[in-house]
Amino acid sequence: MTATLQSASAEREPVLRLRGISKNFGAVSALTDIELDVNPGEVVALVGDNGAGKSTLVKVLAGVHQPSAGSIEFCGKPVSLDNPAKALELGIATVFQDLALCENLDVVANLFLGHELTPWALDEVAMEVRAWTLLRELAARIPSVREPVASLSGGQRQTVAIARSLLLDPKVIMLDEPTAALGVAQTAEVLNLIERVRERGLGVIIISHNMEDVRAVADRIVVLRLGRNNGVFLPDSSSQELVSAITGATDNSVSRRLERKAGHAHDNNGGAP
Repeated sequence: MTATLQSASAEREPVLRLRGISKNFGAVSALTDIELDVNPGEVVALVGDNGAGKSTLVKVLAGVHQPSAGSIEFCGKPVSLDNPAKALELGIATVFQDLALCENLDVVANLFLGHELTPWALDEVAMEVRAWTLLRELAARIPSVREPVASLSGGQRQTVAIARSLLLDPKVIMLDEPTAALGVAQTAEVLNLIERVRERGLGVIIISHNMEDVRAVADRIVVLRLGRNNGVFLPDSSSQELVSAITGATDNSVSRRLERKAGHAHDNNGGAP
């Protein structure tokens, strides 16, 4: 399956390409020889157990950490992501799990924080118009761009954070656990937003522990295990394949666990078909 996916990906020029990326913290190896391609208009899910290296890899791409070895190409050219400002300048935007929003400010202020439009003075009208335009393009359910972020739902806050990252016209956006702690309706809202971001031609990397959400939006699923690549899968791959890759368990042991889980659910349902 991995070979087929790599062959299909080769037909397009990746906007982001990682080759042999390693990251050491002293004697501890957090990443070893990571390979990753992200194509324009594609959602790549990065999954793995705790300690698999997902967060470290995201921080390398965000310019927070510099790799100990390996190379990064962006739009076909080798790049060095020396710091977060450099990553953002190149076109790699990151929405971390904490969102980094100022709850006491309204939506417009959060969208333009640090990038205000100021031809002569603060241009509130232009920023409000641009905010509404972007949110309408994303079909975002925000009641008002003058609404304080503190009054928004979790899904709406995630929308604001994603919209803010799009204002600088990135080519790749990374979303760290974008649906964590959200309800069903809010999760659906964020997943729809991710699909609209993909339709804009961006490469999207999502990091998530929720396999249902991953299957809903991902074009490919890249598994990390113990800081190394451990397979590339299609979203319709079996749970057995994915669990085996994530945990390192054998197919037989995973199959037995899934059967026991299914049997337990059947018993709790009173034996109903």
